[in-house]
Amino acid sequence: MLMIPQDSGSKELVMIDFGLSKGNSTNEAKGVDLYVLERALLSTHSAAPKLFSTILKTYREHNRKNSESAVGKYEEVRARGRKRTMVG
Repeated sequence: MLMIPQDSGSKELVMIDFGLSKGNSTNEAKGVDLYVLERALLSTHSAAPKLFSTILKTYREHNRKNSESAVGKYEEVRARGRKRTMVG
């Protein structure tokens, strides 16, 4: 992520995808990416608990065509991650 200063004095948060995995654009892959991003933000930016929800809201606004499918998969992946954490 980058914070880019704007002429108004505010800053714009810009996400960068370095494409570290295969060029897979399935909803499952997008859901996993969102889950990994959430986990990374929780571990590195714990003082900003609303950061991921803001990112997810913006993701939905800018990807209206397919975002709900990807977010649905994210929620499935997140549930699987919670089960794994509870079981060990």
